[in-house]
This record gives sequence, C-alpha cells and structure tokens, in this order.
Amino acid sequence: MTCQRCEGLMVVEQYDDLESGSAGYEVSAWRCLNCGAIVDSVIAARHRPAHKTEPDPLRRQRLKKLVMAT
Repeated sequence: MTCQRCEGLMVVEQYDDLESGSAGYEVSAWRCLNCGAIVDSVIAARHRPAHKTEPDPLRRQRLKKLVMAT
C-alpha cells in the first residue's frame, strides 16, 4: 500500500486503543515509513466521499455567468 500524502511505503502496525480506557485493546493501522502518516479504519472512512452531489441549479447558473463573463 502507498501513502496518499507522499506515495511512501505503508506498513501495518498495532496501536493501543486509549479510548477504551484500559490497556490490552489494540487497533490495527497503516503507518507511512516516509512521512509518518497514520491511517486507521476511522480515518479512512472519513476520507472517502459519501456520494457525489450535483451542484444546485442556482450555483450552476452563477458559474455559467462567471465563465461567460471572462
């Protein structure tokens, strides 16, 4: 796997889950060997777009006017 930030090599590591309140719970995450970025399942889910939306008609009309004005 490659890092989205720097295209470096990502490796799987285990991290303590501090939110659980006690040691012993671990979470798997990817860490970039180049820049140190950490991506777990929560971070990955938030980076994915939920769905593509079409711009509303008013915004599309304003954009068209801007393009035509130049």
